Amino acid sequence: MPAAERPPSQRGAPPVWFLRLVERKRAKSVLGLIAGLLVLVAIIGVSGARFTREDVGHVGVVRNGGPFDSRQVRQILAPGQGLTWTGWYSQAPHNYPAAHVTLRYTVTSDPKRGSRDGVDVITVPTKDGVQVGLEATVFFRFIGETDPVTLSRFDQSVGTRRFETTDGRMLYPYQGDDGFNAMLDAIFRPVLENDLRSEMGRYRCAEILSSCALVRGPVASRLRQPPANLPRIQDWLQSSLQRDLTRSLGQRYIWDIRFRIARITLPGNVQAAVDQSQAQYAAVNTSKAQMKQARYQNERNRLLSETLNKSPALANIETLKALPPHTTLILAPGGGKTPSLLLGGGAGGETTTVPSAPGR
Repeated sequence: MPAAERPPSQRGAPPVWFLRLVERKRAKSVLGLIAGLLVLVAIIGVSGARFTREDVGHVGVVRNGGPFDSRQVRQILAPGQGLTWTGWYSQAPHNYPAAHVTLRYTVTSDPKRGSRDGVDVITVPTKDGVQVGLEATVFFRFIGETDPVTLSRFDQSVGTRRFETTDGRMLYPYQGDDGFNAMLDAIFRPVLENDLRSEMGRYRCAEILSSCALVRGPVASRLRQPPANLPRIQDWLQSSLQRDLTRSLGQRYIWDIRFRIARITLPGNVQAAVDQSQAQYAAVNTSKAQMKQARYQNERNRLLSETLNKSPALANIETLKALPPHTTLILAPGGGKTPSLLLGGGAGGETTTVPSAPGR
């Protein structure tokens, strides 16, 4: 058709060459394939984009995850960091406790009082062979964001292992509190038990618990008593835990360790002997108190008897005070003679003669 005879194209309509192209069957197939590829590339591109943010209590370790990337650490997300680009196909952040968060690990002689059932019971022997139970708390901090290089080493070493939880799950240390606590049970706890056994074995039971002296013998005068020994044990454990953990793990991942003893318990049979001994001491003290009370009562009666002998009038008054309630009292006038008291509470009666006071 000559150009003069073609209808004018509408504004915004596809160009003529494109309309002629899509009229061909082969061209339609090619265009459909290109469109599908473009949609696929768009989907892949959008799904591979990674943005994330971090809460204030954790530090995030991001690793590469692209098909052509290594699996090395890409970046560290600081606590409280806002929305951040973490690359294409990067792995989800491995979240660890921030350095400013105070963590705790509880040990106790009673499994029901621990922070986690079944893992918090520690009993260690003293120098004289008494198995004592400990209730204590270890406060510490994780390396966190204070040293990114050391944190990356932790993620590439300890963070690559899975640890068993109390309910049988296998978790990595960055998989929540359960995963981090499982790591502490496997790595931190053996060092803690070893140091506790070493330190508590230097003291006799009576040197760390006063009640042991009742059944194990008193502490020698040259040795320090429990109130002075317990702070020494805590200070020694703080330094030994820091040193041994760093040596065992190869890096200073845990720091600012503070050990606090809440209570020391004895085995059931030893505690029963202590309770029995304390009961016997209490009985002895009670008898001593009763004996002292009897002495004072005897002295009181002696003084009272002397006073009544010197004052018959006071003796009469004390006699009247001693009469039982609801007693009928009749004083027979005697004109200087001794009055008679008729005592009775009913139909019958009893006559009692009370010496009269001498006349004035």
